Formats: sequence, C-alpha cells, structure tokens
Amino acid sequence: MSRNELRQLALDLKKQNKEFQVLYSQVAQQVADRFYEARQRFFDGLANKPREKKPHRYLSLVYSQKGWKLSNWREVGQGKNKRKRLDST
Repeated sequence: MSRNELRQLALDLKKQNKEFQVLYSQVAQQVADRFYEARQRFFDGLANKPREKKPHRYLSLVYSQKGWKLSNWREVGQGKNKRKRLDST
C-alpha cells in the first residue's frame, strides 16, 4: 500500500467515524504518514513491527491550519515511577 493510499484510507475512516470528524484532514494524513514510515522501517529491517498506539501515547499531533487547545491533558515526562516533588512548606 502506498503513502497516498494510506492517506486516502485515513480520510475515508475520518468520514465514517464521528469521533474522528473533529480532526482536520491534515492531521489524519499525518497519522497515516507516521504509520507508513514505521512500516517502511520494519520492512527495511531497522525496527520492530509497528503496533497500534493507545490514545494516551499519542502526545503530539500537528494542527497547522490554526490555533488549538489541549483538553484533559496530562504532564508529559511524568512516568509511572517518577513522583512529583511536593513542597514541605
């Protein structure tokens, strides 16, 4: 499957799913491009097979058309074993 076919598939899925309809088309195409690159790296022997990412693992998407806002976001870089430092005062 070519990059353009994956992009078109992403746009078709966006039209069918109400949750994805809030995304800009360029964002859906970017996700398809990321998958294409991961798949190419796998076929070239440079990486393991691409896996589906859970929604909380997608920490960045590019909205280049206009401004954007994150809702229900969590702090990036706070792993399971890292604790927030509390002030003792």
